[in-house]
Amino acid sequence: MLEHFRNRVIPNTLEVQLNSLAHSLVAANAGIIIFFSGIVTPVVFKVLKPQLAGKYLRAFFPRFYITLFATTIAAALVTFDQTIQSVLIVVAALFLLSLWPITPAINKATDSSEHIKFKVLHTLSVIILMGQLATFIYLLVKWKI
Repeated sequence: MLEHFRNRVIPNTLEVQLNSLAHSLVAANAGIIIFFSGIVTPVVFKVLKPQLAGKYLRAFFPRFYITLFATTIAAALVTFDQTIQSVLIVVAALFLLSLWPITPAINKATDSSEHIKFKVLHTLSVIILMGQLATFIYLLVKWKI
């Protein structure tokens, strides 16, 4: 009878709590992306004139990407699952990629009326963000905490 209990793996309470925190951060990030994509952006373009919408989004995006980067890195740092940690680090790096080279290039293409370049870069940024969202959702479904 005691052999049965010796072979059971009982997770450390701190480990469970930190994994729960990481899971919650990933869930929050998924919610932020869904809220922004499904509610904020359509309302901004419906309510504000194009010039004001553009000004708002240029101020919003750096904060959006920095927040998502920071919370994704925080989740990676507190999880004990190395595979999930690696995936979260890649997702976090993609937020930085979107923040620095891609977003300024989108803004430059907009300012110089390079419509094709804007469309390509914007599509790339949307694909990256939707890939990040899909990754978060996958992790939430598969993650055992």
